Amino acid sequence: MPFFPFYRVGRARTGLGLFATMPIPKGMWLLEYTGPLVTNAEAERREYHGARYLFEINSRWTIDGSPRTNIARYANHSCRPNMEAEIKGKSVLLRTIRRIQPGDELTYNYGREYRELYIPVCKCAGCNDGHRHRRTRKAKANGKNRHANGKAR
Repeated sequence: MPFFPFYRVGRARTGLGLFATMPIPKGMWLLEYTGPLVTNAEAERREYHGARYLFEINSRWTIDGSPRTNIARYANHSCRPNMEAEIKGKSVLLRTIRRIQPGDELTYNYGREYRELYIPVCKCAGCNDGHRHRRTRKAKANGKNRHANGKAR
C-alpha cells in the first residue's frame, strides 16, 4: 500500500483528516485499514468502553483500527465520498472511486449504522449542502423567503 507522498494527516472540519498531496487517479488502492483482529464479542466490549475505530469485516471478526500506525483511521466520513472500503478476506482496503485533486480530503461513507450511533448531526460537505437545500425548500413552503412573498427577483 502506498503511503507517501499521496496524502498527509491534517486538520479537518471534524478533527484530523487525510488530505491528498498530489493528483490521485480513480480506482487506485490507496490505504489499508489495519489493526488487531478481534472477535465481534471483544469489539462490542471495546465499543462499550469508548472504542471508535472498529471496522466489522464479517459476522465473526472486527479490525480494531485504534493504533496510530493505522493511517486509514484518519479518513473521515462523507455522504459524498471519494473512496470506498472493500473487504478482501480479513483485510479492508480503501480505493478511490473518482479522481482526487491535491488538497481534497480523503473520505469514505462509514455506513448508516455508524452514522446513526455516532454522528447525530453529520458535518460533511454533502450533508451541509443537503441541509441547506432542505431548509430552503421548507422556507419556501412556509412562504418565508423573498420570492414566495411576491417580491421581484
